[in-house]
Amino acid sequence: MTSYDVVVIGLGAMGSAAACDCARRGKKVLGLDANPPHHTLGSSHGATRAIRETYFESPDYVPLARRAHDLWRQLEAQTGKPLLSTRGAVYVAPQGHGMLKGVTTAAERHGLALERLSHADMERRFPGFCLPQGWQGLFEPGGGGVLQAEDCIEAHRNLARRHGADLRFGVEARTWSQGPGGGIVIDTDAGKLEAASAIVTVGPWACDALADLDLPISGRRICIVHLDAADQGLYAARDMSVYFWATPEGVFAGFPHFDGEGVKILRHDAGEICTPDTVRRDVSAADIAEITAFADRYMPQAHGGVRSSLVGIYTMTPDNHFIIDRHPGFQNLVYATGFSGHGFKFTPVISEILADLALDGSTRHSIGFLSADRFQQPAAKLA
Repeated sequence: MTSYDVVVIGLGAMGSAAACDCARRGKKVLGLDANPPHHTLGSSHGATRAIRETYFESPDYVPLARRAHDLWRQLEAQTGKPLLSTRGAVYVAPQGHGMLKGVTTAAERHGLALERLSHADMERRFPGFCLPQGWQGLFEPGGGGVLQAEDCIEAHRNLARRHGADLRFGVEARTWSQGPGGGIVIDTDAGKLEAASAIVTVGPWACDALADLDLPISGRRICIVHLDAADQGLYAARDMSVYFWATPEGVFAGFPHFDGEGVKILRHDAGEICTPDTVRRDVSAADIAEITAFADRYMPQAHGGVRSSLVGIYTMTPDNHFIIDRHPGFQNLVYATGFSGHGFKFTPVISEILADLALDGSTRHSIGFLSADRFQQPAAKLA
């Protein structure tokens, strides 16, 4: 039975980067994925992803976001490929909305630059946006950007191989068990293998793969639509990289116009509960109508017709925060899941954390707020 220092199960964005980190540290690494490379069945496909630092979900993410930003720049230097551009993030909502409060709190706590834009400021600065009266905007000039997602994943895979990692696609890890020497025995459809430690990053397949942990995670179907802008100049990539709208109809996110892609828009806060086996992968007329209705009301010159559309899956937790932890039955197995639609930007720092935990047993990063323990029910008080 072949032995490894680390086996990484799942080679999407997180797993490919984790394999790279472990191999860079001189370890014998095997990466496994049940699907072929560049598949569109999970959460890592699609050309672009957002990055931002003024984190409305929680200011606890800001140090991780800053580290991820630095690591993306390092990956660019190592590979010679442009992966990240930063033109700022725009947040739009009614005055006093919780999203605006969250952005402001994160910026103030961590000393991040933030511009507060009145209704008149928004009309002048972003004329393609149509704000109702009583709404306002915030602009993050520094950390808001767009990542070339497919290039980022391929860069991590190529660098992992350069450092000696063996990445195998089309190989399913079926089960794992404790090995006689304290390692982990992994049963795959290509035979058994053993590793001193394992990292599990299987996206929406975690609902089944980690079912024994009874984690409160579920898949959510997300439809992404690319529109041909009626006026491209009103949504120019030189003016911004990403935008978030908190509207009465829901929270919508997207990117400005990029050649070959158009304007990207998605509904960020809702979607059908699903698994990779049950998800509706076709994009319906109702899906398109929801996105175009948002565009017609709030970004009217962005809707010059539908260019393309696709379906992805968010792996959600009840509080929309990630889970990064050890398997309680296998102290040398670590996992990351529940990225809730905002994990990609953190890929290089999450992989650094996973490599730390798998190889060293601890990490310098503050991730206590991402522990699975937060979902444990408090013990009943004695009468």
